[in-house]
Amino acid sequence: MALDWNGKSALPGLADRLARAGVAVGIHDGQWYCSDELAAQALIDAYAVQDAIAWRQAESLAIAKHLRDRVVGHISPGEMAAWPIKRAEAIAYAQSGNAAQAPMLSAEAAARGITLGAMLTKVQANANAFAALEAAIGGADGKHRDALAALQSFEAVLAYDLTAGWPAV
Repeated sequence: MALDWNGKSALPGLADRLARAGVAVGIHDGQWYCSDELAAQALIDAYAVQDAIAWRQAESLAIAKHLRDRVVGHISPGEMAAWPIKRAEAIAYAQSGNAAQAPMLSAEAAARGITLGAMLTKVQANANAFAALEAAIGGADGKHRDALAALQSFEAVLAYDLTAGWPAV
């Protein structure tokens, strides 16, 4: 029995689905082989456009993760854990003018030898830069996943360009 790929042989995720099911398909000495043709054919037949879309959406998520990792790769997790605290203190201080509402920022400013106002400026600039990059990455990822979800054919899923529209980081 020869497998009927129904035009699906190049579809994203199908080879992975076969492998995860324990079905080996490939070429050896110029000949196709399959470890379980009945199981392979059932998986091929069941592979739907939504499966290919989900695979490509996962690719988009992976691109977004890679970009996010590039943005914060040089920053320690400990520092990033303090960001929400620093931002909350900066907001509280900006609203009240009371330095007691920004104890972490006050202590860091003192350790750096700068004013609390200068420290707030630095925190806000960093927060704005990070927010802009996150918005651009999240927006591009969401746009790609939404566009993929709207596709109706295997051909359209294969042709969809996941490389466009990402921010430079």
